[in-house]
Amino acid sequence: MTTLPLAQGTQVWSREQRYTALEQVPAATLGELRALVAASPWRQGYHIQPPTGLLNDPNGFCFWRGQYHLFYQWFPLGPVHGLKYWRHTVSADLVTWQDAGIGIAPDSMYDSHGAYSGSTWPLEDELLLVYTGNHRSPDWQRMPYQLAAHWDGQRLRKDAPFLSGPPAGYTEHVRDPKIWEEGGEFFIILGAQREDETGAALILRSPDAQRWTLDGELHTRLNDFGYMWECPDYFALDGMDVVLLCPQGLPSEGEARRNIYQSGYLLGQLDKTNWHFEHGEFAELDGGFDFYAPQTTLGEHGERILVGWMGLPDMTYPTDTHGWAHCLTLPRVLSVEGGRLRQRPVPALECLRGAEVGLGGDAGERFELRLQPDAGPFVLDLRVSEDGAHFTRLSFDGEWLSFDRSQSGELPELDKPGLDAGKGGQVRRIPVSAVRELRAFSDTSSLEIFVNDGEAVLSGRIFPPPHSTGLRWSGGGTAQLWRLNTPAEMGGNT
Repeated sequence: MTTLPLAQGTQVWSREQRYTALEQVPAATLGELRALVAASPWRQGYHIQPPTGLLNDPNGFCFWRGQYHLFYQWFPLGPVHGLKYWRHTVSADLVTWQDAGIGIAPDSMYDSHGAYSGSTWPLEDELLLVYTGNHRSPDWQRMPYQLAAHWDGQRLRKDAPFLSGPPAGYTEHVRDPKIWEEGGEFFIILGAQREDETGAALILRSPDAQRWTLDGELHTRLNDFGYMWECPDYFALDGMDVVLLCPQGLPSEGEARRNIYQSGYLLGQLDKTNWHFEHGEFAELDGGFDFYAPQTTLGEHGERILVGWMGLPDMTYPTDTHGWAHCLTLPRVLSVEGGRLRQRPVPALECLRGAEVGLGGDAGERFELRLQPDAGPFVLDLRVSEDGAHFTRLSFDGEWLSFDRSQSGELPELDKPGLDAGKGGQVRRIPVSAVRELRAFSDTSSLEIFVNDGEAVLSGRIFPPPHSTGLRWSGGGTAQLWRLNTPAEMGGNT
């Protein structure tokens, strides 16, 4: 049995350890890992987080049989990327999530080295799951398989691959199928890398969600836009066609694209006869530090809802030595307004509100703040420590809104050499002509800031010292502050 390097961060994990199956680990070792995670001071209160190990991309987000189903990429044994499973959560309201255990295990020859990202589509009597199976040869050559599985609510049945290996003209980096149905046909948009090492998205078509053919490449104006496009998504919204994508390898541009990898969207009109997309400029979805691999679904009432990974690849986080890493964002309702995508927190989050407190009081670790500042510059410090030395700062100078976590406590760091000098850092700035409203959600180790009713969002993980519950505000305006209950306190188990 391979010994696992518990509580030792990410650097010391060997390939053998990263590809150890959960089922092969002794119960005593898993108990030790659970105890390590439980002792972490930064476990979240109302965000989806892994029971142990690493969470990354949200997968399979859908509304089916009166419930929301949301899976996520999961390596159970530590805070590293290794043998990926799908973990399953279920909710009636997008707030209280019940852990439903393993959704997909990497137990076939086609996903022997990981059940990678994918999506779901509700059929008449079952849920169709499509995902990328990662297989490695003995000499560690990658072979991607695009796979389908069927879940009837009790049992999972896997099919043979509907696409084996990369299509001609593309490398082995073909993954992350997102499925939709339209006009009696089924479609998949698939992330890819061309043989010239530029990113692309492929389109597959099927009459019955069983027999799939490659219909072509999505034709955009972004012919040389990073070396890989991950986690694409397509949907129609408010008369526009929307494509989400996560291009890797983009250089920073001033204050933009400071994160190691980007996640953004294109708005326009898509011709589905030839897949030519007339679109505007690529726009980032989140101006903060930790956001990647979003996935959307149609909600119970037809609204378009987005959830993202509040983390990034090739980063280290302070919880790494606690045996776990990452969480998902709060769900966001999307709309197209003024030629841009707007993101608002789902209204159901208001059920978490507890006591309303004044700005001068103890805000606690978990709170919601709604602030309508007076015109002009301001400084807002959140999660201020008892001695005042640690805080996360939002400031506005009349042109730029800054999100500064440099003094927040322990810090995430880049973990990849050779990046351009503009990448990384602990300050993010977005251009804003006026700040009319801020809506901030604080959890134990995260902040999500919705600006001007969802015109922009800033998300970031923070790792402050204990009792960092103060708030400092220099500026006029009106505000409301609620302490937030956790779903566990309300009878759930998010």
